[in-house]
Amino acid sequence: MQNAHERFGRLEFVKRTNDKITRVEVWLERAVLEPPKNDRGQTVAHLVSLIGGDAEVAALCAAATEGAIFTIHLPGRTGVTASLGLESQCFRGSVVVPGRKRPCRHLVALSAELAKTKPGADREGTRTILCDDDPAFVLHRVAARYGLPVVPEWASWFMRELRQRKAIESLQGLRCSPVLVRGSKPSFLKWIGRALREGSIRIPKENGTISWQLPRASLDPVNLQERDKPQTTGDAARCTG
Repeated sequence: MQNAHERFGRLEFVKRTNDKITRVEVWLERAVLEPPKNDRGQTVAHLVSLIGGDAEVAALCAAATEGAIFTIHLPGRTGVTASLGLESQCFRGSVVVPGRKRPCRHLVALSAELAKTKPGADREGTRTILCDDDPAFVLHRVAARYGLPVVPEWASWFMRELRQRKAIESLQGLRCSPVLVRGSKPSFLKWIGRALREGSIRIPKENGTISWQLPRASLDPVNLQERDKPQTTGDAARCTG
């Protein structure tokens, strides 16, 4: 692909000790960032997917699980400082590149909050970070997390409700269109009940298997091999949201 490198961002990490400064810079393949609410706040990195060498990936994996601060440069944007926070999760693998004798190392790091969007996890939470803003994907992931009784035909209605109630917010993304959905299971159930009574949505007359036509997953593996077991600083489960 021509100019493929222009679609990558960069991630920098600097560690200072008493007598040494360590600087690491790698290519950033994908990212989900939540900007601060005010000038004093700090950007939260919910996901970073990067490619580098053995030493670089090892150093960044250790730094991520310690809640270190990185400088992230997205294409065409000013660099921002961001952290994955505590209890982040790291997954390491390899990317085979034609023409190279040794594979590149691949690191995917998730914030604890993004990890909690796993279906059935943290059902008392009121914030859901998603890596795609497609209406069907949003409804499917929210329903899976909270155990909501829904059908794919309700996707457009659910997105309208989120927008009218200002319960959905776009986040900054690299090679994805992430959103933050606000709401709890009781509130979503109330929306569904009211819409059914008003006729805005309907329960299908026929019973059968539900088939979701979802967009290509934003986090599909990119030729990964030899993926390690997750390295975590907490008990959060792996998220593929």
